[in-house]
Amino acid sequence: MNTSTKLPKKLAVILCFLCTFAFSQNNELYISVTSMYYNMDMEDFSMEEWKKVEVEYFDKVVAKNENILSATTLLHHFTTNSSELLYVQVYPSWQAIEDASNKNEQLINEAWPNADEKDAFLKKRSSFFAKEHSDEIYYSIPGAKALVDEGMPLIYYVRTRYLAFPDDGNDEEFQNLLNEFNEVVTNNNEIYKGYYPMMHHYGSDRSEFIEVFLASTLADLEKGIAKQGELFRDHWDTEEKQDEFNDKLNHYLTGIHSDRIFSSVPELYKAYEQPDN
Repeated sequence: MNTSTKLPKKLAVILCFLCTFAFSQNNELYISVTSMYYNMDMEDFSMEEWKKVEVEYFDKVVAKNENILSATTLLHHFTTNSSELLYVQVYPSWQAIEDASNKNEQLINEAWPNADEKDAFLKKRSSFFAKEHSDEIYYSIPGAKALVDEGMPLIYYVRTRYLAFPDDGNDEEFQNLLNEFNEVVTNNNEIYKGYYPMMHHYGSDRSEFIEVFLASTLADLEKGIAKQGELFRDHWDTEEKQDEFNDKLNHYLTGIHSDRIFSSVPELYKAYEQPDN
């Protein structure tokens, strides 16, 4: 089972017409999120065996694919579906998504040169999952707080908010407001191990605005949320200032949001190495 996303070459052109707001995309990264679901009809399902197979595939394919800058696998912790898991992969460009898919095929053939052994392994890997899956692609926006890998399972809190697309709004103001908030609040929150904001690029809902907060434990996640409020009130130190800022930022958002919490698998994590400038 190849979890990378391979899309028609003309799709990049079509996508240019889908978003009302352009948002600054200088030096952005592209993030593919493939949602998979465990095969609940598999009578002898074993998490230990699944992990063994996944680690073998990861080490021989994903970790060696230079087109994939970073990768992680996230398991259900608090989500609407206990069988859900996410494959998240980060690419330096749109073209790299297709290049990564082609490279995966090459690496698979190199890792399992015997056709029968390759087919047996891929069939075994696929057997752990239901046939249903979904793919989304996002692009990164400024404000990230990069994770320093500690080689331990982490909690990933995924908050999805939705853009309101106001007629009198503009992408620069929204990004400036978000930058201001993250500079004085999120990136000064020592409890969070990482923070990654991103926007919809390809998928079912063009209004999605995703923020991912990383913490060591659920207890730390709760502390981190409380710390966000504390830092916000320290910077905007009157109710009038708080209301003024919130009104400006919320002008761009519908007010509806959803929350999901996942846990990571350290053995299935490929760290992003910042390029030397």
